[in-house]
Amino acid sequence: MNRPVVSFFRTGAAKGRGKDTGMRCFRRTPLPRTNAEVDAGVRGNPRSAAGGFLAALILLAGATAGPLHAQSGGDLRAQARQIGADVAAARSAGRLDTATQQRAVEQLGQLVVGFISASDRAANSGDAGRQAESLRPTFEAIHTPLDDIYKQNTEALERMARKVMDEDGDLEALYETQPFRDAQVIASAALYYLNWLSYYGARLYDGPRRKALLEQAQRGFSEFATGDRRSDLLVESLLGRGLCYLELGEAALARRDLEAVIADAKASPERRNKARLALLDAAVQAGNTAEALRMSDEILAAGARTDENVVRFLRLRALMAAARRGTGAEAERYRQQALVLMEQLRRAGAGWDERVSALLQTGVDNPEQWAAKATSPFAQWELARMLAQKNDYKAAAPLLEAVVASDDPQVRPNRREAQYMLGLAKFQAGEYVAAADLLDAALAEGTPAYGADAAYMRFKALEAEVAKQPTPEITERYGHAIRDLLARYPDHRSVFEAQFRLGELLQAQREFAAAVDAYAAVRGEPMLQLRARFATLQCQFELLGAAGDGTDPAAQRRVRLEAIGRDLESFAQEAAALEKSAGRTAAPAVQPMQAKVAIMRAVYAKLLPGDRGAEVLRALAGFETSYPEEKDLLPQVVRLRLEADQRLGRFAEAQSEVATHGAVLVGGLGRQGIEELAVGFIREGARRRAREGDGVNDAAQKVALGLYELLADGADGSGKTALTMARLYETTGDLKKATDLYNEVQQKGPSPAALRGLARIAEAEKRPAEAIERWRQFTALARPGDAPWYEGQYELARTTALSGDAKGACAQLDKLKPAMPGLSDVELRRKLGDLYDQTCR
Repeated sequence: MNRPVVSFFRTGAAKGRGKDTGMRCFRRTPLPRTNAEVDAGVRGNPRSAAGGFLAALILLAGATAGPLHAQSGGDLRAQARQIGADVAAARSAGRLDTATQQRAVEQLGQLVVGFISASDRAANSGDAGRQAESLRPTFEAIHTPLDDIYKQNTEALERMARKVMDEDGDLEALYETQPFRDAQVIASAALYYLNWLSYYGARLYDGPRRKALLEQAQRGFSEFATGDRRSDLLVESLLGRGLCYLELGEAALARRDLEAVIADAKASPERRNKARLALLDAAVQAGNTAEALRMSDEILAAGARTDENVVRFLRLRALMAAARRGTGAEAERYRQQALVLMEQLRRAGAGWDERVSALLQTGVDNPEQWAAKATSPFAQWELARMLAQKNDYKAAAPLLEAVVASDDPQVRPNRREAQYMLGLAKFQAGEYVAAADLLDAALAEGTPAYGADAAYMRFKALEAEVAKQPTPEITERYGHAIRDLLARYPDHRSVFEAQFRLGELLQAQREFAAAVDAYAAVRGEPMLQLRARFATLQCQFELLGAAGDGTDPAAQRRVRLEAIGRDLESFAQEAAALEKSAGRTAAPAVQPMQAKVAIMRAVYAKLLPGDRGAEVLRALAGFETSYPEEKDLLPQVVRLRLEADQRLGRFAEAQSEVATHGAVLVGGLGRQGIEELAVGFIREGARRRAREGDGVNDAAQKVALGLYELLADGADGSGKTALTMARLYETTGDLKKATDLYNEVQQKGPSPAALRGLARIAEAEKRPAEAIERWRQFTALARPGDAPWYEGQYELARTTALSGDAKGACAQLDKLKPAMPGLSDVELRRKLGDLYDQTCR
């Protein structure tokens, strides 16, 4: 810790006699004890052996850095360390005399001036913050030996004073001794330099270290800021102390000292300017914008200065504060002035460019109000960034477009980032192709910091465009964007989303094997993995139905079925785990997939060797209850269940299914699908009839009839459905409905099938004459010699015989004999022969 030079005064005791009968007082003050004596020393007081040395002190507040003071921090450090080493060596050798110390202080003082010059250059370049790291070791290298010399001499002064006081000697006499005066002068000179060194060094630190240095400097300046006569040293010390007070937050004390410097007619212009600059800083910090603007105007109007950029920066802060507080035209005027000042400052160098940029980011809370008046590319860029940070891309877009179009060399390095941000703006505006074009440009060169996000947003823009208007060109760009993101930024946080979308794209392009590989690479978020598993199942089913590679179709089918089986089980496990961890929140996304997988499981069972109808029914049991929202899938579910019922001979259950879900089948399968189901039941009944009897066949026919009844608005145009239904009614015993349908068909035009049916029904209802007539009509419609004509002749003779007219039947058969050679139907030929034998012999 810096200690002041201490003078000791005895009070209440006779000079040089007896013991101290009064109290000993300690007054902290630099020596020489008065300002006049300091002045005398600076001018070269002939009474002071050190007068010439004090006269060599540079008054730092007004010093101008020359070539010596423009040395690099490394040079200053090296010289300071060498001086410290020389002092240490002299101390060890017992040669640390007054002249050696004076020389060391003078040399270190020159380094202090160089350090201050470097600090001022950093401040005036706007780069002080960045250069602090390199200046700290320089400060410490100078501070350590200078503080050591100061401490050594103040401790020597204290020892000499205490010795005299302990011996009840004469302190005034001590002050005139050469050793005391030598130590006094060296300590004063060291303290002088330490004051300014500590003040400037405090700028390099934060927290306790900064505060300690400022307090040391403030106390040291106070040692010189006393006296009854104004001098350069006193004015300089008032200035230094005022600056320290300002940094320590003691605004009133700072103002007192700084105004005293400004008011002193003998103070140099440099010192008054520094005081004004400090008061300007104080006004800005205190938020006194009117005073700050007035003072900055006056300082800048005074003419060119080395620190004019510092003044401009302080004025800029005041203008921005005034704009925040102001309203209407007044605030607009402040903003306009601030924008002009920003442009001036940023052209002063990279350091100021960065400081202005930082000030914009922290000092503007309503960038949209600044945007309209921003004409320089720099301001447009900075305000656009701020608007983008607020996610206000709509307001940022015009500014970004101006930056992208600008040829200003100072914003050219930001052009690609501006393209990236403008791409985001276009994306938000729904201009997806324009967004993708800008993001392409932003990614054209190098690996920018925003590259990963730009690649991701390009992929999302093209994804949105594909969803809106999937042209081949856009789809191709979309695929390229996905693959580019995966290749260049494999660690992007959304890489698995891109991997999933690549699988979707390949699946849509029917590249199912490649899609399966893409889905297999999806990791991370459980829901995304589950969706990839589901999509893999879809692709596997597509591959199952696709043509193989020509090797072994049966083996390929077996392999793919095995893969489907594994994926079905994996999906079930993953879905259960997700539902367990996420609870009800996962249901809206998981259940639609589970519903489709239930159908896949049923189809998978259907495709396996053997009769797996029972497995199909288990897979789809309770589907309507489990997935009430998946109504679109119900037609397929009902069809699969009916097919399983058909194969299992569960005709009663099938009939109930048709009755319950008839409307679903009509809406989902259409006429063709329903007819296919009905035909399947008819065939299954016929197949089982020989083994299980007519009852089974009748049950199957009833299911088929129930299906056809769903099409009773019969409207296929050909009458085929009506004929089939009529036949089913006929075979299931509802002869009235059968008759009505046959007649309905017949009314639309002569129909052999309808006449055949009507003849059968007439015969069954014991109306032989009508049966004979119907067969006569049937035969008349057929061309002689065709199969239907022979059938008609046979039925006509048979019904005639049944009516009791055997002679007439025989006559009909005799008449048919000449045409018999043309009958190729062996069964019908046999039946005609049997009828002839029964009737005519």
